[in-house]
Amino acid sequence: MSNQQLKFLLSRYLQGKATPAESAQVEAWYASFNETPLSENDQIRLKNEIISNVLQEINPPARVRKLYWYAAAAVLILLGLSLPFLMTEKKPLPVFADQQVSTPAGSRKTIRLSDGTVVQMNAGTTITIPGDFGVNDRAVSLSGEAFFTVASDAAHPFIIHTGNIQTRVLGTSFNIRSWPEEDTWEIGVSTGKVKVTNEVKHQIISECLTANKSLTHHRQSGISDVTAMDPGLAGAWRNNIFHFNNSSMAEIGQELQRQYNVPVTVSGAGKDGGHFKISFSKEPLDKVLKVLAGLTGITYTIKTDQVIIQVPKTN
Repeated sequence: MSNQQLKFLLSRYLQGKATPAESAQVEAWYASFNETPLSENDQIRLKNEIISNVLQEINPPARVRKLYWYAAAAVLILLGLSLPFLMTEKKPLPVFADQQVSTPAGSRKTIRLSDGTVVQMNAGTTITIPGDFGVNDRAVSLSGEAFFTVASDAAHPFIIHTGNIQTRVLGTSFNIRSWPEEDTWEIGVSTGKVKVTNEVKHQIISECLTANKSLTHHRQSGISDVTAMDPGLAGAWRNNIFHFNNSSMAEIGQELQRQYNVPVTVSGAGKDGGHFKISFSKEPLDKVLKVLAGLTGITYTIKTDQVIIQVPKTN
Protein backbone atom coordinates (compact mmCIF):
# COMPACT_ATOMS: atom_id res chain seq x y z
CA MET A 1 0.00 0.00 0.00
CA SER A 2 1.41 3.40 -1.00
CA ASN A 3 1.99 6.36 1.33
CA GLN A 4 -0.80 8.19 -0.48
CA GLN A 5 -3.29 5.40 0.24
CA LEU A 6 -2.19 5.23 3.88
CA LYS A 7 -2.62 9.01 4.20
CA PHE A 8 -6.13 8.64 2.83
CA LEU A 9 -7.03 5.85 5.29
CA LEU A 10 -5.63 7.68 8.32
CA SER A 11 -7.42 10.88 7.34
CA ARG A 12 -10.77 9.05 7.08
CA TYR A 13 -10.14 7.26 10.40
CA LEU A 14 -9.35 10.47 12.28
CA GLN A 15 -12.44 12.13 10.78
CA GLY A 16 -14.64 9.22 11.90
CA LYS A 17 -15.49 8.23 8.31
CA ALA A 18 -13.63 4.90 8.04
CA THR A 19 -15.53 1.78 6.98
CA PRO A 20 -15.06 -1.46 8.97
CA ALA A 21 -12.62 -2.75 6.32
CA GLU A 22 -10.61 0.48 6.48
CA SER A 23 -10.56 0.33 10.29
CA ALA A 24 -9.13 -3.18 10.06
CA GLN A 25 -6.38 -1.88 7.78
CA VAL A 26 -5.54 0.86 10.30
CA GLU A 27 -5.31 -1.77 13.05
CA ALA A 28 -2.92 -3.85 10.95
CA TRP A 29 -0.80 -0.74 10.34
CA TYR A 30 -0.80 -0.03 14.08
CA ALA A 31 0.29 -3.61 14.82
CA SER A 32 3.24 -3.32 12.42
CA PHE A 33 5.18 -1.08 14.84
CA ASN A 34 7.70 -2.78 17.12
CA GLU A 35 7.74 -0.02 19.73
CA THR A 36 5.37 2.68 20.89
CA PRO A 37 5.36 5.30 23.67
CA LEU A 38 2.00 4.02 24.90
CA SER A 39 1.75 2.06 28.13
CA GLU A 40 0.64 -1.57 27.98
CA ASN A 41 -2.84 -0.64 29.28
CA ASP A 42 -3.20 2.09 26.64
CA GLN A 43 -2.18 -0.35 23.92
CA ILE A 44 -4.79 -2.86 25.04
CA ARG A 45 -7.48 -0.18 25.32
CA LEU A 46 -6.67 1.20 21.85
CA LYS A 47 -6.73 -2.24 20.23
CA ASN A 48 -10.02 -3.16 21.92
CA GLU A 49 -11.62 0.11 20.81
CA ILE A 50 -10.54 -0.42 17.21
CA ILE A 51 -11.83 -3.99 17.19
CA SER A 52 -15.08 -2.81 18.78
CA ASN A 53 -15.50 -0.25 16.01
CA VAL A 54 -15.06 -2.93 13.34
CA LEU A 55 -17.54 -5.31 14.94
CA GLN A 56 -20.17 -2.68 15.72
CA GLU A 57 -19.64 -0.72 12.48
CA ILE A 58 -19.60 2.62 14.32
CA ASN A 59 -17.35 5.67 14.08
CA PRO A 60 -14.13 5.66 16.12
CA PRO A 61 -14.54 7.07 19.66
CA ALA A 62 -13.20 10.56 20.17
CA ARG A 63 -10.76 9.52 22.90
CA VAL A 64 -8.82 7.37 20.41
CA ARG A 65 -8.00 10.50 18.44
CA LYS A 66 -6.42 12.11 21.53
CA LEU A 67 -3.71 9.48 21.91
CA TYR A 68 -0.50 11.39 21.39
CA TRP A 69 1.58 9.03 19.32
CA TYR A 70 -1.21 8.17 16.92
CA ALA A 71 -2.17 11.78 16.27
CA ALA A 72 1.45 12.69 15.77
CA ALA A 73 1.99 9.82 13.33
CA ALA A 74 -1.10 10.76 11.36
CA VAL A 75 -0.03 14.41 11.14
CA LEU A 76 3.43 13.45 9.91
CA ILE A 77 2.00 11.23 7.19
CA LEU A 78 -0.60 13.81 6.18
CA LEU A 79 2.24 16.31 5.84
CA GLY A 80 3.97 13.91 3.48
CA LEU A 81 6.97 12.88 5.61
CA SER A 82 8.66 9.60 4.82
CA LEU A 83 6.99 6.55 6.37
CA PRO A 84 10.25 4.89 7.56
CA PHE A 85 10.78 7.93 9.82
CA LEU A 86 7.87 6.65 11.91
CA MET A 87 9.17 3.11 12.25
CA THR A 88 11.73 1.72 14.65
CA GLU A 89 12.91 -0.53 11.80
CA LYS A 90 12.89 0.17 8.08
CA LYS A 91 10.58 -2.63 6.98
CA PRO A 92 7.82 -2.77 4.36
CA LEU A 93 4.22 -2.12 5.23
CA PRO A 94 2.14 -5.23 5.96
CA VAL A 95 0.34 -6.83 3.04
CA PHE A 96 -3.37 -6.53 3.72
CA ALA A 97 -5.60 -9.50 3.10
CA ASP A 98 -8.54 -9.42 0.73
CA GLN A 99 -11.83 -8.28 2.25
CA GLN A 100 -15.01 -10.22 1.50
CA VAL A 101 -18.48 -8.81 2.14
CA SER A 102 -21.61 -10.96 1.80
CA THR A 103 -25.34 -10.53 2.23
CA PRO A 104 -27.38 -13.56 3.34
CA ALA A 105 -30.68 -14.47 1.75
CA GLY A 106 -33.47 -12.09 2.74
CA SER A 107 -31.18 -9.12 3.43
CA ARG A 108 -29.39 -6.29 1.62
CA LYS A 109 -26.39 -4.14 2.42
CA THR A 110 -24.77 -0.89 1.29
CA ILE A 111 -21.01 -0.46 1.58
CA ARG A 112 -18.65 2.39 0.74
CA LEU A 113 -15.22 1.54 -0.63
CA SER A 114 -12.07 3.47 0.27
CA ASP A 115 -12.23 5.48 -2.99
CA GLY A 116 -15.76 6.70 -2.22
CA THR A 117 -17.55 4.24 -4.51
CA VAL A 118 -20.92 3.11 -3.10
CA VAL A 119 -22.06 -0.48 -3.66
CA GLN A 120 -25.64 -1.54 -2.91
CA MET A 121 -25.73 -5.33 -2.59
CA ASN A 122 -28.82 -7.43 -3.24
CA ALA A 123 -29.67 -10.54 -1.22
CA GLY A 124 -27.29 -13.51 -1.54
CA THR A 125 -24.47 -11.41 -3.00
CA THR A 126 -20.73 -11.54 -2.31
CA ILE A 127 -18.10 -8.90 -3.15
CA THR A 128 -14.35 -9.47 -2.77
CA ILE A 129 -12.09 -6.42 -2.36
CA PRO A 130 -8.34 -7.06 -2.91
CA GLY A 131 -5.89 -5.84 -0.30
CA ASP A 132 -4.18 -3.65 -2.93
CA PHE A 133 -7.42 -1.97 -4.01
CA GLY A 134 -6.65 1.50 -5.37
CA VAL A 135 -2.91 1.04 -5.83
CA ASN A 136 -2.81 0.46 -9.59
CA ASP A 137 -6.51 0.11 -10.30
CA ARG A 138 -9.75 -0.33 -8.40
CA ALA A 139 -10.75 -3.94 -8.99
CA VAL A 140 -13.39 -6.02 -7.17
CA SER A 141 -15.01 -9.41 -7.79
CA LEU A 142 -18.79 -9.86 -7.72
CA SER A 143 -21.00 -12.92 -7.35
CA GLY A 144 -24.68 -11.98 -7.31
CA GLU A 145 -26.28 -8.62 -7.96
CA ALA A 146 -25.19 -5.11 -7.00
CA PHE A 147 -25.68 -1.49 -8.02
CA PHE A 148 -22.43 0.49 -8.27
CA THR A 149 -22.09 4.26 -8.01
CA VAL A 150 -18.43 4.60 -8.95
CA ALA A 151 -16.36 7.57 -7.76
CA SER A 152 -14.62 9.31 -10.64
CA ASP A 153 -10.86 8.72 -10.87
CA ALA A 154 -9.37 8.89 -14.36
CA ALA A 155 -5.99 7.58 -13.16
CA HIS A 156 -7.45 4.42 -11.60
CA PRO A 157 -10.11 2.60 -13.66
CA PHE A 158 -12.77 0.71 -11.72
CA ILE A 159 -13.02 -2.97 -12.73
CA ILE A 160 -15.61 -5.58 -11.76
CA HIS A 161 -14.72 -9.23 -12.31
CA THR A 162 -17.69 -11.61 -12.65
CA GLY A 163 -16.32 -14.97 -13.69
CA ASN A 164 -14.97 -14.61 -17.23
CA ILE A 165 -16.60 -11.23 -17.77
CA GLN A 166 -14.92 -7.93 -16.93
CA THR A 167 -16.64 -4.55 -16.70
CA ARG A 168 -14.41 -1.45 -16.79
CA VAL A 169 -15.50 2.10 -15.93
CA LEU A 170 -14.06 5.44 -14.77
CA GLY A 171 -17.04 7.06 -13.04
CA THR A 172 -20.62 6.00 -13.60
CA SER A 173 -23.56 4.11 -12.05
CA PHE A 174 -24.92 0.75 -13.16
CA ASN A 175 -26.40 -2.55 -12.02
CA ILE A 176 -24.76 -5.95 -12.61
CA ARG A 177 -26.59 -9.24 -12.24
CA SER A 178 -24.23 -12.24 -12.28
CA TRP A 179 -25.40 -15.39 -10.51
CA PRO A 180 -23.04 -18.37 -10.95
CA GLU A 181 -25.95 -20.79 -11.36
CA GLU A 182 -27.57 -18.79 -14.18
CA ASP A 183 -26.52 -18.72 -17.84
CA THR A 184 -27.45 -15.07 -18.38
CA TRP A 185 -25.27 -12.16 -17.26
CA GLU A 186 -26.86 -8.70 -17.26
CA ILE A 187 -25.81 -5.09 -16.87
CA GLY A 188 -27.99 -1.99 -16.93
CA VAL A 189 -26.34 1.44 -17.11
CA SER A 190 -27.95 4.34 -15.26
CA THR A 191 -25.35 7.07 -15.92
CA GLY A 192 -22.07 7.29 -17.81
CA LYS A 193 -20.70 4.44 -19.90
CA VAL A 194 -18.99 1.06 -19.42
CA LYS A 195 -16.87 -1.40 -21.39
CA VAL A 196 -17.58 -5.13 -21.12
CA THR A 197 -15.11 -7.85 -22.17
CA ASN A 198 -14.64 -11.62 -21.92
CA GLU A 199 -11.31 -11.99 -20.12
CA VAL A 200 -10.76 -15.61 -21.15
CA LYS A 201 -11.50 -15.18 -24.85
CA HIS A 202 -10.03 -11.64 -24.94
CA GLN A 203 -13.21 -10.60 -26.70
CA ILE A 204 -14.99 -7.26 -26.44
CA ILE A 205 -18.67 -7.80 -25.64
CA SER A 206 -19.52 -4.10 -25.65
CA GLU A 207 -17.03 -1.32 -26.40
CA CYS A 208 -19.24 1.44 -25.01
CA LEU A 209 -22.56 0.75 -23.29
CA THR A 210 -24.22 4.07 -22.42
CA ALA A 211 -26.94 5.31 -20.06
CA ASN A 212 -30.41 3.76 -20.26
CA LYS A 213 -29.08 0.74 -22.15
CA SER A 214 -28.98 -2.84 -20.90
CA LEU A 215 -26.89 -5.76 -22.09
CA THR A 216 -27.75 -9.42 -21.64
CA HIS A 217 -24.95 -11.92 -22.31
CA HIS A 218 -25.51 -15.68 -22.52
CA ARG A 219 -22.43 -17.42 -21.18
CA GLN A 220 -22.82 -20.73 -23.00
CA SER A 221 -23.66 -19.44 -26.47
CA GLY A 222 -21.69 -16.21 -26.23
CA ILE A 223 -24.63 -14.30 -27.72
CA SER A 224 -25.30 -10.78 -26.40
CA ASP A 225 -28.27 -8.47 -26.80
CA VAL A 226 -28.34 -4.71 -26.19
CA THR A 227 -31.71 -3.05 -25.63
CA ALA A 228 -33.04 0.34 -24.57
CA MET A 229 -34.04 0.56 -20.91
CA ASP A 230 -36.48 2.83 -19.11
CA PRO A 231 -34.72 5.41 -16.87
CA GLY A 232 -34.55 4.19 -13.29
CA LEU A 233 -35.02 0.54 -14.19
CA ALA A 234 -31.37 -0.36 -13.53
CA GLY A 235 -31.24 -1.67 -9.98
CA ALA A 236 -35.02 -1.43 -9.55
CA TRP A 237 -34.70 -3.99 -6.73
CA ARG A 238 -33.36 -1.15 -4.53
CA ASN A 239 -36.90 0.26 -4.62
CA ASN A 240 -38.44 -3.17 -3.95
CA ILE A 241 -39.40 -3.74 -7.57
CA PHE A 242 -38.96 -7.18 -9.12
CA HIS A 243 -38.03 -6.89 -12.78
CA PHE A 244 -37.49 -9.97 -14.91
CA ASN A 245 -36.36 -9.69 -18.51
CA ASN A 246 -36.82 -12.90 -20.50
CA SER A 247 -36.41 -15.02 -17.34
CA SER A 248 -37.51 -18.62 -16.93
CA MET A 249 -39.72 -19.61 -14.01
CA ALA A 250 -36.75 -21.52 -12.58
CA GLU A 251 -34.76 -18.26 -12.49
CA ILE A 252 -37.70 -16.40 -10.96
CA GLY A 253 -37.97 -19.10 -8.29
CA GLN A 254 -34.28 -18.67 -7.44
CA GLU A 255 -34.79 -14.92 -7.02
CA LEU A 256 -37.77 -15.47 -4.69
CA GLN A 257 -35.64 -17.84 -2.64
CA ARG A 258 -32.89 -15.24 -2.28
CA GLN A 259 -35.27 -12.41 -1.40
CA TYR A 260 -37.47 -14.24 1.10
CA ASN A 261 -34.94 -16.73 2.50
CA VAL A 262 -37.35 -19.62 1.93
CA PRO A 263 -36.51 -22.73 -0.14
CA VAL A 264 -38.38 -22.58 -3.46
CA THR A 265 -38.78 -25.68 -5.63
CA VAL A 266 -39.86 -25.19 -9.24
CA SER A 267 -41.10 -28.22 -11.16
CA GLY A 268 -43.23 -29.03 -14.17
CA ALA A 269 -42.73 -29.31 -17.90
CA GLY A 270 -42.43 -25.55 -18.38
CA LYS A 271 -39.99 -24.64 -15.60
CA ASP A 272 -37.11 -23.89 -17.99
CA GLY A 273 -39.20 -22.52 -20.85
CA GLY A 274 -41.78 -19.77 -21.26
CA HIS A 275 -39.38 -16.90 -20.61
CA PHE A 276 -41.18 -14.00 -18.95
CA LYS A 277 -40.73 -10.23 -19.04
CA ILE A 278 -42.62 -8.97 -15.99
CA SER A 279 -42.32 -6.42 -13.19
CA PHE A 280 -44.13 -6.21 -9.87
CA SER A 281 -43.62 -4.79 -6.37
CA LYS A 282 -42.13 -6.75 -3.51
CA GLU A 283 -44.96 -7.70 -1.17
CA PRO A 284 -45.45 -10.52 1.35
CA LEU A 285 -44.58 -13.81 -0.34
CA ASP A 286 -48.15 -15.09 -0.53
CA LYS A 287 -49.25 -11.94 -2.38
CA VAL A 288 -46.29 -12.13 -4.77
CA LEU A 289 -47.10 -15.73 -5.62
CA LYS A 290 -50.74 -14.82 -6.23
CA VAL A 291 -49.73 -12.06 -8.64
CA LEU A 292 -47.23 -14.37 -10.33
CA ALA A 293 -49.89 -17.05 -10.78
CA GLY A 294 -52.22 -14.53 -12.41
CA LEU A 295 -49.52 -13.36 -14.80
CA THR A 296 -47.99 -16.70 -15.77
CA GLY A 297 -50.50 -19.46 -15.07
CA ILE A 298 -48.43 -21.28 -12.44
CA THR A 299 -49.88 -23.07 -9.44
CA TYR A 300 -48.14 -23.09 -6.07
CA THR A 301 -48.20 -24.55 -2.57
CA ILE A 302 -46.90 -22.73 0.51
CA LYS A 303 -45.63 -25.06 3.25
CA THR A 304 -44.06 -24.23 6.58
CA ASP A 305 -40.54 -24.88 5.32
CA GLN A 306 -40.74 -24.37 1.55
CA VAL A 307 -42.66 -23.14 -1.47
CA ILE A 308 -43.47 -25.45 -4.39
CA ILE A 309 -44.21 -23.93 -7.80
CA GLN A 310 -45.71 -26.03 -10.57
CA VAL A 311 -45.20 -24.71 -14.10
CA PRO A 312 -47.45 -25.99 -16.92
CA LYS A 313 -46.00 -26.75 -20.34
CA THR A 314 -45.91 -23.73 -22.60
CA ASN A 315 -46.59 -23.68 -26.31
